[in-house]
Amino acid sequence: MCDSECKAHSEAWQARRQIEAANEAFDFLYSGLREAKQRFETGSDAGRDGVIHALETIVKFLGLYEPVLAGGLHAPPAMLLDALMNLDDGVVHQMLRKVKHSGRGRASAGRESFKGMVAFSVDGLCASGMIFKDAHESVARVLREEGVTPSRGSGEVDERTVRGWCEDVAADVGRHGEAAQTFDLLQKELEAETSAAPEIIRRRLLDRLAHVARVTRA
Repeated sequence: MCDSECKAHSEAWQARRQIEAANEAFDFLYSGLREAKQRFETGSDAGRDGVIHALETIVKFLGLYEPVLAGGLHAPPAMLLDALMNLDDGVVHQMLRKVKHSGRGRASAGRESFKGMVAFSVDGLCASGMIFKDAHESVARVLREEGVTPSRGSGEVDERTVRGWCEDVAADVGRHGEAAQTFDLLQKELEAETSAAPEIIRRRLLDRLAHVARVTRA
């Protein structure tokens, strides 16, 4: 009887310790990513320091799990982290060099992802009480100030351009495109944004959009 009770007690203690360890690991991850986001948004190096800090946090987090280390599963992000850090020493790793390839380019995918950011910004402004037309015009004004052009690279972004991008995201019901997927990822943050006053929400959304546009163009 004692043996079974002791075994049950030991198993319960181990289970609690595993849960505590997992919570500590994820607290480390969230804290590191929050700091990385702050560095990314406020840094003067086009966001590089923030990206490096995020990768470093992720690599350290993965290193807390023995199966990851044993299988070398952390190697890809660790190599990217090393390559980015070596840029400050003037060393450009092969993985960061431009390569020739066929098919759809990364720049095109990045552009589509930015459209998702635009649609998210409009959605957030509307959630704060702004009407759609004003939201479209506010976003278009920010994009013009940051030198963003329509997809074809000519003319200026206007209210109709922004409305069209939002309609494209909404039309992707299956969420197969980069724009829709980016919109869905950012949408998860909207609940936290709605706890502030409408004016603060709008300023945050437009400032973030301007920063991303600036970093993307850089």
